[in-house]
Amino acid sequence: MLPGFSSVALRRGLAAAAARLGLVAWLVLGSGLTQAWAGPKVDVVVLDNGDRLTCEIKQLERGRLTMSTDALDTVRVYSGRIREIVSPRQFEVERADGTLHFGALAATQPRGVRVELSPGSGIELQFDDIVRITPIEASIWQRMDGHIDLGFSFAKADLETRYTLNADAEYKSKRYVGDVVLASQITSREEAERLARNQLTLSGNRRVGPRWSGGALIQVQQNEELSIDLRTVAGGGVTRYLAQSNRTNLTLFGGLAYTRERFTGEDTEGRAEVLVGSNWDWYTVTNDHVDLSTQVLSFFSVTGESRTRLELQSAARFEFLKDFYFSVNGYGSFDSRPPAGNANSDVGLSLALGWSF
Repeated sequence: MLPGFSSVALRRGLAAAAARLGLVAWLVLGSGLTQAWAGPKVDVVVLDNGDRLTCEIKQLERGRLTMSTDALDTVRVYSGRIREIVSPRQFEVERADGTLHFGALAATQPRGVRVELSPGSGIELQFDDIVRITPIEASIWQRMDGHIDLGFSFAKADLETRYTLNADAEYKSKRYVGDVVLASQITSREEAERLARNQLTLSGNRRVGPRWSGGALIQVQQNEELSIDLRTVAGGGVTRYLAQSNRTNLTLFGGLAYTRERFTGEDTEGRAEVLVGSNWDWYTVTNDHVDLSTQVLSFFSVTGESRTRLELQSAARFEFLKDFYFSVNGYGSFDSRPPAGNANSDVGLSLALGWSF
């Protein structure tokens, strides 16, 4: 552990990070509403029932089109309900194979769009082949999305109280993707010490070709259930997008990492590791909005004793009101060679109420 750094300080630091992330989220909401009111309404979206909406297109991603209208303010429409999109503005359109196209949007066959690459030249695409549509002039706030959810549970039998906080924010530009993910859980039991589990992950990737990117990851962990006072991980590698569409994203990444950790009563140790992981997201494009996401990280020691670690984080979100959802969150940790006398695994499940932005 760093000099003067304690688990109490870590908890306070992560709590402060959570507060700042919440503040950013509220700023995102406020900025988004302001821009929704001020933006030009020159785009046209035709729904499958024939309704014609004049609006400002904010973004199409994860199977949903976000747009601003004078009558309805900011609304979202599932891509499965859209017949056509027309706009004279310039957009960045990403296909399932990772190819990017830039241009205005024109009408074509139903459930498709024509991207006007230059005067008299264009390419016709089906919505099922489009992963993302973003205005060229989109602000930093329009390129961000994320979630914040809070959970609470109480068991009378052993007077156990559990609080959970999960938050994430993602920023995407033409070449870069940045993520911040916070997962925190505090468990209190009668006649037992309070147990904390905190994890903060920062990652950034730069696009180097269709479906390929290179990036770096920094992770800070604390898990009193496993007697981990502090673990820090820094690494980098390459990411391959195995599959992406308006319904799902599947990525595989690998690289090298360096880990320093301190268990309760033990000295701080460091080691080099091979990092292999995967992200999977699935979401609906119809009226019943459901998001499923899972991340798995595997660490294999290449210095010191042979050792394998696994980290799992997953969530299922069910929207019940615009931007609000119920979620089921799960996590798991495994260590093939923990210090003698310490547990080698930790799993948990929580229910929460959340907000997406």
